[in-house]
Amino acid sequence: MTGRVLLHFHGGGYRAGSPEVSLPLAGHLARRAGADAVVPAYRLAPAHPFPAAVEDGLAAYEAVLAAGTAPERVAVAGESAGGGLALAVLLAAREAGLPMPAAAAVLSPWLDLTVEAESYTRCAATDPVLGRAALRHSAALYLAGADPRVPTASPLFAPAEALAALPPVLVQSSRDEVLADDAVRFGERVESSGGSCRVELWPGTTHCWQLFVDRTPEAVRAADSVAAFLKDRLDSRTSGGKADRAV
Repeated sequence: MTGRVLLHFHGGGYRAGSPEVSLPLAGHLARRAGADAVVPAYRLAPAHPFPAAVEDGLAAYEAVLAAGTAPERVAVAGESAGGGLALAVLLAAREAGLPMPAAAAVLSPWLDLTVEAESYTRCAATDPVLGRAALRHSAALYLAGADPRVPTASPLFAPAEALAALPPVLVQSSRDEVLADDAVRFGERVESSGGSCRVELWPGTTHCWQLFVDRTPEAVRAADSVAAFLKDRLDSRTSGGKADRAV
């Protein structure tokens, strides 16, 4: 055990997926960041609509802290819907009065469940994985009538004071995927709120290409960039210093 924890949430549109899919990526990130990976399961729609996933994610974060891991030794991550969930959990943790972790990294995150971004049109021909219709269906099943602009459903719409309270965030997305604008707009909102967010847009990649870290060099390079970010923040927090502001 390293004394550090990477809490990683799997993707799947809040209605599919499992921790097993994310284990190679989470393990890669954790090893290089000097942490132990925790990849929890959470309840899925339609049987368990919003906010069940957020409740389960918050319980997982609380369990990590209750086990004796100091918040400055924790990083939170996730891919796709799991990236949105990771940030939703931090927003819920703030509302519950819990301390923030050292950092968060979200990969190809789904941060706006209104599914209205211009990138759904701009990147329709370059994204072989996702599309507007499929994500609208997933959003409808997950929300079950809830407002998609609730921050713990769509972190993009969190108020400025909540965004400013987040730990340093890395958002990594394909430049050519339909969720590209979620990444860019979230980064802009965090920065304008006084928080710290670095956005990486990778060309020539697809949605959640990082999951293929055990198969492709592009995934390894992207995952290593994420791991370096997390390790830097964990090192800065646990050494008593402050992490540099991400730009």
